[in-house]
Amino acid sequence: MIERYLNIAREVIDLSLKQGAEQVSVSLANATSFQLEVRNQNIEALKEAGSSGIHVTLAKNQKRSTLSSNDFRLETLEPLIRSTLEALPLMGEDPFYTLPDPKLQGKAEIDLQFRDPNFEKMASTEKINELMLLEKDALSIDSRLQTEEISFSDSISYMVHGDSNGFLEGCSKTLCSQGVSMFAEDGGEETEGSSQSLNTGRKQSDGWYSSSRFRKDLESREDLARKAGERTLRKLGSVKPKSCEVPVVFSTEMAQSFLGSLASAMMGDNVFRKHSFLKDSLGETVANPEIRLSDEPLLPGKLGSRHYDSEGVKATPLMLIDQGKLLSFMCSTYSANKLDRQSTGHAGGISNLMLKPGNYSDEELIASIDNGLYLTGMSGQGVNLTTGDYSRGAQGLWIRKGKLAEPVSEFTIASTFPEMLKGISMIGSEVDERSTILTPAFRIDSMNISGS
Repeated sequence: MIERYLNIAREVIDLSLKQGAEQVSVSLANATSFQLEVRNQNIEALKEAGSSGIHVTLAKNQKRSTLSSNDFRLETLEPLIRSTLEALPLMGEDPFYTLPDPKLQGKAEIDLQFRDPNFEKMASTEKINELMLLEKDALSIDSRLQTEEISFSDSISYMVHGDSNGFLEGCSKTLCSQGVSMFAEDGGEETEGSSQSLNTGRKQSDGWYSSSRFRKDLESREDLARKAGERTLRKLGSVKPKSCEVPVVFSTEMAQSFLGSLASAMMGDNVFRKHSFLKDSLGETVANPEIRLSDEPLLPGKLGSRHYDSEGVKATPLMLIDQGKLLSFMCSTYSANKLDRQSTGHAGGISNLMLKPGNYSDEELIASIDNGLYLTGMSGQGVNLTTGDYSRGAQGLWIRKGKLAEPVSEFTIASTFPEMLKGISMIGSEVDERSTILTPAFRIDSMNISGS
């Protein structure tokens, strides 16, 4: 299959050059996915779908344009290429657009374990039976729980990239995911800090999921059910906290959200556009000296791993923050040209963003706080990468005398990126590997809580 797509990319590059393009870049992808949803022991959705697309960027005389199609046939692409080239003189010049330096391109020579060898061996009936059992496990946790959705999905994708430099590579990847979404009705239980829940009569929902390249590495049914049930029940009886300034423990999921925003501030595109509070901070201390943040593309089996970026630049690990000091931005060829730097292999964004784990369990992080917040959810768009201001709607569990107490909601947390980065005083040891951001939980010593 990959060989077929490599041939298509090669033919498109050759055709584009013959028609007058000076530089050509081709990205091609084809994917097949399976999605299944179960509720009340009934199948609510079952879908198998395919998708495909090709993107061709053509450049000549410092002008460029991109065409897209879901039809890979040359007889379809040829007139699109011709008309795109004919329209190029109407485009504005951009001297910063170039193909990557060929010396930077290549494929990292390491087996990244992209594809599950047993991917095709699990029949649809087996997947259905597994979800039915998962729902039974989830409902057995507590009589107050009901299921919103029990889901399973898997996919296999084929991706090829090539350009007129001579780079041409492809790969295939599998991905599996299984999850439980549940709800329970809030009965208005009395909790410390309030005589009645804020959400009496409302449904409180939460869940848990597992995701991996290999089906065998998904979490067990028992663990998925237990975590989904516990996370849902702990929301019952939530109260609005009083406004205060307290330490906050970011759960792994919230740590992922925070670091994802931080990564955006380190992307070359935001730096050269001056949309990053870090734009003038290279070489400076921007975080607690305990912070070691890197991008790690060569981790076998991890969801963000890659041999090369979306421009064909060879993937290599990149240290971003070490001992609290900002060492690098993440640049594509274009942003590197804008900043007079060299591409770091980050066309297409991060690979596996990794915060080096510390030595504290989640229980120890919580035990370190006499009065504070364990953050489990955030909402809203109050993240300003340009100024570094950080303000989000929040929910979580209050910490009293080193233990989790009542659930809290309907409040905001606020600080700034510089204050938060320097305020990370304890880093957990347990890493959440379900996304492309690999991070443990961590404690920030002080944040503003705006509640009642």
